[in-house]
Parts: sequence; structure tokens; C-alpha cells
Amino acid sequence: MSTNTNGVLSATLVGVIVGGTIAALLDTVNLPLSNAVGAFAGGAIAAYVLYGQVPEAARAGALSGILGMPFYLGVAQVLFIFGAIPPQGATPPMSQLQLAVGLILVMNLAAGMAGAFLVAAIRHPAPKLEQLQPPTQAGVPEQLRYCVQCGAQLPAGTVVCPHCNARQPA
Repeated sequence: MSTNTNGVLSATLVGVIVGGTIAALLDTVNLPLSNAVGAFAGGAIAAYVLYGQVPEAARAGALSGILGMPFYLGVAQVLFIFGAIPPQGATPPMSQLQLAVGLILVMNLAAGMAGAFLVAAIRHPAPKLEQLQPPTQAGVPEQLRYCVQCGAQLPAGTVVCPHCNARQPA
């Protein structure tokens, strides 16, 4: 596994844990879309861990958004067992539950990516000036030239001597 893949997996794991925990805690106060808020936070945390790597952050955010749902369900189940999350009422039919799970997965994918893109765009480092300038040939100093008439030192590429105005050979 490459270092880049390990970074994405580490950031995804952090995003899943943070996002799933936030979603479960927000669910204790019956906040609507708590799962999407947790996925957004998980994606943002994943991007924060992957400083300056926008494509990798987007992947980690999407993964943490999707994988945050099972983690959230596990934490929410524990909170439900201990009474922190009250029962919600009658269980809907299986077809509605399947549709809801599909929609929540898509919503979490989008929310995780949105959080990752937002944080990655803010934290993406600006290119350094050295990267914008064309590379110079290392170890090859510019050849010194001297005026053919007065002997003054000339920069490379000089056509006319600035001291005596003598034309220099090419």
C-alpha cells in the first residue's frame, strides 16, 4: 500500500469515527438530518487530516460520509439501549426503510464530499514562488564574458558593451 493510500485510509477512519459520533450525539436531541451533519463533519475532519491534498480529501470525505452511517447506527444503538435516545414510535414497512437507507447513503456521500471540499479548498497551500519560476540548470554557472574593446566584465547575452558601446561578437 502506498503512503498516499495510507493517508486516505487514516483520514477516512478519523472522519468515520468523528462523523458517526457527532451524528449519534445530535440524534439524542432529535436534530433533523443529524446523519448528514455528522457526514459533513466527518468529511471536513478527513480533509483537515489530509492537509493540502484536495483529490485525496474528497475521496476520504466521501468514504467517511458513507462509512459513517454504519458507525452511527452502532453508536446510536448503544445510546438507544442505555436510554439516551428515546423510542421513535412504530417501525415503518421494510420498503420505506430500504428507500430511507439508500437516500441517507447518497446524502452522506454528498455531505462528506462537501465537507472535504470545503476544508481542503480552505487549507490547500498556495504554490511557492520557486515552483512558478522556470528551473535553472543547477551546477552550470553562467559564462562570464568580457568586452572585446575595453575588457569590462559583461553579463551573458550582452550585444553592446554598456561601458564603451562596442558591439560584441555572437
